[in-house]
This record gives sequence, C-alpha cells and structure tokens, in this order.
Amino acid sequence: MATPFNRSGDVDEGAFRANLERYTGIGLAGVMVGGTTGEAPLLTAKERLRLTALARKGVRPTEFVITGTGLESTRETIALSREALARGADLALVVTPWYYKGKMDGPALLAHYQTVADALPRPLLIYSIPQFTGVRIPIETVVALAQHPNIAGIKESSGDFAYVRSLLRRAPAGFRVFSGSLQILPDVLRLGGAGGILSQADFAPELCVAFYEAFRQGRRKLARELHARLIPLATEITLKHGVAGVKAAMEFAGYHGGSPRGPLLPLSEAARSDIARALETSRDGLAY
Repeated sequence: MATPFNRSGDVDEGAFRANLERYTGIGLAGVMVGGTTGEAPLLTAKERLRLTALARKGVRPTEFVITGTGLESTRETIALSREALARGADLALVVTPWYYKGKMDGPALLAHYQTVADALPRPLLIYSIPQFTGVRIPIETVVALAQHPNIAGIKESSGDFAYVRSLLRRAPAGFRVFSGSLQILPDVLRLGGAGGILSQADFAPELCVAFYEAFRQGRRKLARELHARLIPLATEITLKHGVAGVKAAMEFAGYHGGSPRGPLLPLSEAARSDIARALETSRDGLAY
C-alpha cells in the first residue's frame, strides 16, 4: 500500500483507512505496508508500526498484513520486526541491508537473515530489490536461508527471470517466491511461484486479481489479455514515474494517493495526463 500524507506532511490515517476499506474483500490475499511503494525509507519506525496496527484492524481475519521492517542494523531490524509482529503483522518483510553494499556478500546476508529469523515469533520474507539497494543475494544464500523454519519465502523484485527461475528450481518445496515484477509474473507462476506483490494493485487491484484468478483457473487466453492490459500500467506508470506515478494513478482511480514525501517530488500536469490516458486505455471495453 502507498502511504497517503496530509498537507502537513504527516500520515493521513483517514485516507489510509479509506483505501484499505476498498482493498479488503475483493480477492487480494492481503496488504503490505512500509514497502517500496509505501515509501518505507521515508517513514519513521513509529509510522510503520501505526500503519501496521491500522492495517490489521482494517483487513479481514483471513487476509494477511505484511510490514516492511528491514533496517541497516541487524539489531534494529529485530527490534522493529518484533514490534510490527506485536502490532498485528503476519510477516515481516526484511530488505537486504545496503549501505555497506561492498561487504553485503553471501556470508554477511546469511548471518543477518538467520539472526533475525531466530529472534522472531513469526516468519519473515526476504526482500530482494537490487535495482534500489545495489545488493543482489547469491542464489546459494537464498537456498540456504530457505531451509530456515522461520523464513517463509522471498519477494523478488529485480525482474530478472533467469535469477528467479534458478531460485524456483533450487529452493525447497514450501519456500514461497513472490514476484514484485509484473512483467515476469506469468512465467513465475508457471514455474510454481506463489504470487505477486505489485504496486499496480494500489490503483488497479481488481484487474490484478482478475489476472491471477484467470491464471489459477487455467483460463490462459483471458489471463494473457488481462496481463497485456496490466503491462502498460507497469511501464508507463510505475517504472517511468515511480511512487509519484503510483499515487497519481490512485487519485485518478478514486483512491487517496496525494503527493510523495520529500525528497520525492509530485508529478507535472503533463505526466499526470499521460497516466490518466494509460489507465483509461487499460480499462477500455474490459469485461471479466
């Protein structure tokens, strides 16, 4: 979920609740707060925890809440993860530490994630997004971490299908691989991936659910059509404009997006017009 802010720059809890109300009960498995689209690096720990509590209260009992809790320090990651789980998160999403990226090799990442997982009462998901962090987890490290009983899976957002394919072939059964990239999601699902955690679901959740359900039901022609409609939303909104683009798309779709938090900037009117057209095209004549 994106994090809406009010004019003072504080988290707009009313807007967050309103978005959450629209997301629940439509077929999504759950929500994630404090992720990349949620502007996690720009949130305080207190804000992440408050969003977790609001999400837990707002979703249905069968729907998951995942909270981004990864920080640079192993110690601080454990502390924030424990608090998030205590506030109602089902899983902690732990991004790779990145500041000392030259030292974040296989042994360092293995020790980090094992230590965090050992300390938590509920499972974690590894979060790999090397285009932002500059840190790519070696496949053999992920496979080793997949043996840990308190590491449930990975959100892999690089969009590198060769990497994800190798991971799916080598990871043990029960280790869940979620794609953060819409482009490769059908291929990931075909190879046994668990699903997607997508920014496009912030502003087109029904379309995302319809694609997933069509794929799961073996309605491959419909799945291909729906995926083809989603692709421009990824390329022309998320990839091109980032968080500000997602938030603008949310506004056009009737959600509360607003402006991103500084140093991120809101979009120009020309960019907003392009986003509006992309959304209109994706829905034109659609019936599912």
